[in-house]
Amino acid sequence: MKKILLSVVVFMTALSFNACSDSEMNRSNPVVGAESQTHSANIDFGKTIPVSMIKEDGLIKVGFMISAQFYTLKNTAENKQSINLIEKAIQRETPIHVYLKPNSTEIANIEHITPAEARSFKSMLTKRSNERSRGAVGTLESVIPDQATLIDLFKQIKSQSCGSSTSSRECINFGYPVDGCYARAHKMREILMRNGYDCEKQFVYGNLKASNGSCCVSWNYHVAILVSYRNASGNIEKRIIDPSLFPNRPVTDQEWRDACTNSSCGGTSVSSYANTPGDVYYRSRSGFQKYDDDSVNTNCVLTIFSGLSGCYPSPAPSVRRCDY
Repeated sequence: MKKILLSVVVFMTALSFNACSDSEMNRSNPVVGAESQTHSANIDFGKTIPVSMIKEDGLIKVGFMISAQFYTLKNTAENKQSINLIEKAIQRETPIHVYLKPNSTEIANIEHITPAEARSFKSMLTKRSNERSRGAVGTLESVIPDQATLIDLFKQIKSQSCGSSTSSRECINFGYPVDGCYARAHKMREILMRNGYDCEKQFVYGNLKASNGSCCVSWNYHVAILVSYRNASGNIEKRIIDPSLFPNRPVTDQEWRDACTNSSCGGTSVSSYANTPGDVYYRSRSGFQKYDDDSVNTNCVLTIFSGLSGCYPSPAPSVRRCDY
């Protein structure tokens, strides 16, 4: 067992890409975990890239790409090897295979993946599915002409809330803030585009905590659409539309970021934020971007979350079948 663990550390430190023999490839990849549970006892979270790590209250809180939720690991000597592996994967944007404890956000085990699997995973993430939506952006207005139109667009977005009589099949579940902000923002942009307007998005990163009025959620990032409009004086201003935090009105981006650091929910901070074009589906804090031009992932995620409300269940249901 010591030899296996030593080979794991050497692999991550040197980033060795030596090919395995056929017999080795048929064996399970080395697993690192605090409690050495069998895979059958754990939930297969899948292959993913860790993008952030925060220490808080004896825990290591890990953010993985796409998902806004934190996943945790006890900050103990027993887990030191797992923590080191995650740190290296963050630095190199290298995918790993993650297993969770059942009905929990606690990380149970971590597996390495082969270099070939890593290359395949990354090529899938960077591939754009459809260029037509980018071409259509040139026909859209980047500035909403007045506040009245802004409010009308806000109301149209709210009308697609899950449970409303006017929502479409892929309703937007603003009432379940645990995860899915990336899909909610992408669908909100679609509504703007149908009305002839485009927008930016703002991504905020950190140890975020927010309240929907009845419960608190914790995020490693959050995203919403950022629209430009012309005020009564003819000047252009920007507003965030995010009914999951502000169900009654558009707000300034500063007000929105403040809501993402609600101190009544515990220690919280913003490490950075960035604006992107509206067609960016996901942006990591290091700047890696993913797209969903045909909205297949967006609609799949929204469908999975459509019947949920409040801050439970947590963790959010798996969206692996949406094929990131």
